[in-house]
Amino acid sequence: MTGPPPPEVSLSALGPRTRIGTGGQGTVYALTEDPRWVYKEYATRYVDDVDVTTLNRFVRLAAGAGPDAETLLGLAAWPTAVVRKEGVVRGFLMPRVPDRFRVRIQLPRGPDTVLAQVQYLLNSDDYLLGRGLHVDDRMRLELLRDTGEALTLLHRLGVCVGDLSPNNLLFSLDTRPRCYFIDCDAMRLDGDSVLVQAETPEWHVPDADAEELATPATDAYKFGLLAVRLFAGDQQTRDPQAARPRLDRQLVTLAGRSLDPAPHLRPAPQQWSDALERSIRRTPPTPPPRRAAAPPTGPQPSRPDAVRPDPVRLVVPAPAVVGPRRGGRGWGLLAAALAAVAVLAGLLSANDDSPGRPYPTRPVLPTGLLGQPSYPPLPTGIPGLTRPTGGAAGATRYPDLPLRTTFDLRELIPLTRVCLFSDVRVGTGLDRTSARTKSSVTAVRGFLCGINTDEPDLDDRSRTQLTRAATLTKNGPFPVATIIGIRTATGGPQVNVVFDPDGAGSSSGCWRSRLSLVADDDGYHVGSLSAPARSYCP
Repeated sequence: MTGPPPPEVSLSALGPRTRIGTGGQGTVYALTEDPRWVYKEYATRYVDDVDVTTLNRFVRLAAGAGPDAETLLGLAAWPTAVVRKEGVVRGFLMPRVPDRFRVRIQLPRGPDTVLAQVQYLLNSDDYLLGRGLHVDDRMRLELLRDTGEALTLLHRLGVCVGDLSPNNLLFSLDTRPRCYFIDCDAMRLDGDSVLVQAETPEWHVPDADAEELATPATDAYKFGLLAVRLFAGDQQTRDPQAARPRLDRQLVTLAGRSLDPAPHLRPAPQQWSDALERSIRRTPPTPPPRRAAAPPTGPQPSRPDAVRPDPVRLVVPAPAVVGPRRGGRGWGLLAAALAAVAVLAGLLSANDDSPGRPYPTRPVLPTGLLGQPSYPPLPTGIPGLTRPTGGAAGATRYPDLPLRTTFDLRELIPLTRVCLFSDVRVGTGLDRTSARTKSSVTAVRGFLCGINTDEPDLDDRSRTQLTRAATLTKNGPFPVATIIGIRTATGGPQVNVVFDPDGAGSSSGCWRSRLSLVADDDGYHVGSLSAPARSYCP
């Protein structure tokens, strides 16, 4: 079907612009002269892969959707104009996310205004209270209803979301809860995609290798998954019964049917409508909790501040017993470093003028409760992000100072610090006692040490793979890596890993990649990795 030529604009005509976010596919800029719009520019490596014909059809849909056009632009950051530079399509314009889909939230680094991603809602009530969010079951039901209505409209227009996940879906709790889709160029229009379809880790359909991606059936599956996790307060569960304490029986049944491995048995989102309306009528709003009284202003006894754990995901320390390592993967250097430390420890002990005094203890890297996984969508910034700069390479000596009588392994030898004091964790929902999980932890630990010491542990040494590993090395070191998903694949498991440069579960600044493991006589090791992408920390 032919139609009018799509709206196009030259890059030079956009005027001054300011970068407001960077993601895996490109960069988003705010337009100084017209703040209603933002410009997404594809990264150079993706420009040749963009299906320009399909992108033009996306733009034409917004212009020619008739009475649905206004609704479409109200629920999604939809492409509205193609942007060219010297005749080459470099990106597109889209509406800026409305302010009502931003939220003031308490983050570990302090209060901040961020995109209201639905991933914040897939957590316990304690987590929401700690973040300053009041969300009751009535709001959850209304948000689910609005999302189902939005999906019904998109499907009627020939659009499938495909990568339907809490990273690409925003919420507003003003008056009636509403949803808003971003990263719309990743959707599929009448069976065609602008770029190759992808899925967010832990939001994939049961058998992505056998089932076509970005269809009404995959959207139905992920809508059911959203319902379960929204009411279970769990980012990884796929068990509909986990939502049973807060979701009525009929909706739990619909969620179970939506998660059926057979695509043709899944109910469309519009089939949820009547059940959602009945449940909303039966669920009264819950008033927000009363704030605690202000503490007394007088002097208080000095005591350490209590640290309230973040109840998003339970993680555990890596297994203490580690299987044998493959030779030639950076461990020889580590062994030499440890030997040097042993000698140095003896020298320092001999110089200690306080016999019997124990070495001072150091805080252990956190192995408790961390934030939620997932990677950041466009557009979003990472304000206040800082990266660790590491410690001194050794004990600096001056003529007028005595030799130090105690030592810190992490300060004396950086290699020891980044390898021995890094931690590989396992996310909730994974069987951390299984042989596959333990082997995956061992493989990820070796890879983590490799990227932290600029010696990536990879079988595939192609330029593409080394460039991907270099991206992680450049943004490290990473004290913590968390395995958030393990998928069975031909040749070996695929492990979804989030690398945390701060090691404290900060709200953003992490990097996500899928590691493909291969087996040898010593167990699993990393064969290759997907392109690293920015991610929210687990």
